[in-house]
Amino acid sequence: MTADDSFGRLDDDDYPAYTMGRAAEMLGTTPGFLRAIGEARLITPLRSKGGHRRYSRYQLRIAARA
Repeated sequence: MTADDSFGRLDDDDYPAYTMGRAAEMLGTTPGFLRAIGEARLITPLRSKGGHRRYSRYQLRIAARA
């Protein structure tokens, strides 16, 4: 994967670009809220290789509506 490919993914609404902390900050909520809506299966965040939750712009739009 080249640097150009990586930047192109940022335009993809389904690319899990945001960490839980950053996603919560962007939404003005807490990480606990994001965990709760994940447990309720409203959204299903992807996991990094280290097991951390990662969110896409599409998932953040759904979370914002919740």
